[in-house]
Amino acid sequence: MTTTPLKPIGYYLKALDTLINEDFAHVLSAHGLTRRDWQVLHSLALQGPLARPVLARLLEPFRDPGSRTLDEVTRTLAARGRLVTDGDTLALTAAGRRIHAEAASLVDVSRARLMRGLTEDDYLRTVTVLDRMTANMASEA
Repeated sequence: MTTTPLKPIGYYLKALDTLINEDFAHVLSAHGLTRRDWQVLHSLALQGPLARPVLARLLEPFRDPGSRTLDEVTRTLAARGRLVTDGDTLALTAAGRRIHAEAASLVDVSRARLMRGLTEDDYLRTVTVLDRMTANMASEA
């Protein structure tokens, strides 16, 4: 029996990130959402109304260079009636909560596909290892 050698971790990180982004784009397009739109809607659905700087801090680790800014995303979502602003605070509208709930069910299916054949322990062990690797590299920066 021959086994194929494993590739370096960077290969898997980039490949998985690309596949997750492509899957999210496909799944969310049914609701006219991008992944960045989803992140804003989901954050507001989980946390409730948030001040713009708080939401910006929550989402900063997920922002890709060249991606739409938070202001651009929130303006688009507000124009579509999915969120409202009150001063510096952002909140979902009833339509935003409905779209979030519909998209969440599709995202759950996508995440289940990602986790197929893996146990909760597999996931926790993987995330723990990645967390340690990230901390190791951050401490050297």
